This record gives sequence, structure tokens and C-alpha cells, in this order.
Amino acid sequence: MNRETKTKEYIRPMPATWWLQRWAYTKCMIRDVTSVFIAGYCVFLIVLLYRAGQGTEEFLRFYESLRSPLSLLLHGLAFVFAVIHSVTFCNLTPRVLVFFRGDERLPDGVVAGLHYAAWIVASGVLILIALW
Repeated sequence: MNRETKTKEYIRPMPATWWLQRWAYTKCMIRDVTSVFIAGYCVFLIVLLYRAGQGTEEFLRFYESLRSPLSLLLHGLAFVFAVIHSVTFCNLTPRVLVFFRGDERLPDGVVAGLHYAAWIVASGVLILIALW
């Protein structure tokens, strides 16, 4: 006769503000929230491309609406979140990507610095394309 004993799992209570207890948790949550805004801005860009394909008059009306103070505020907010997201990404890369030169590991500053340099170059290329 096989009797199974039912066990009761211990479920530790977790407050809703757990991420405010340590600065590292807070930074992680801020980075995650910025991802949501970046995704929303990507949806906005898709809508912008869709409107551009609809015709000149409808696109011009939509484009003119982008000059409103609310639109400018949202674009500024999206820019700030993009910068925060990019900086935290560059700062985390040495923990994720480990590069070796021979038997020695490259310092974290070099790996992060290379990512910052790539970010600056990519931004410069995009600015040149936009201005051209």
C-alpha cells in the first residue's frame, strides 16, 4: 500500500515594492520599463510608414499633428528612454560578452567602450542619412 503524503509548499510573501529595496533591482526595473516605451515608439514608426503610403494629403495631416506640444513631449520622453536603455545595455555587455586576447580577458571598460563607440558611429550614420 503506497500512501502519498501531501506537502504544503511554502510561498514567501513578496511585497509589490520589492524592486525598491535595492538599487540594482530598481535599475533593472527602470531598464525593463524603458523597453516598453521603445516598443511603443517602434509601433509609432510603423504607423508613420503606413500613413506615408496612404497618400500625400493624409500623410501631411498626420505629419502636421506631430508638431503639437504633446507630440514633442512624447518624442523627448522616447529619446530619454532610448538613451537610458542604450547606456544600460552598453554597461551590461561586459558581463554577458567575455572577450579574450590570448589567455587574458579584456577589461570590462574596453568591451563597454567598444559598444559605446559602435553606438556613436551608428548614431552618426543615421543622422547623416536623415540630413541627406
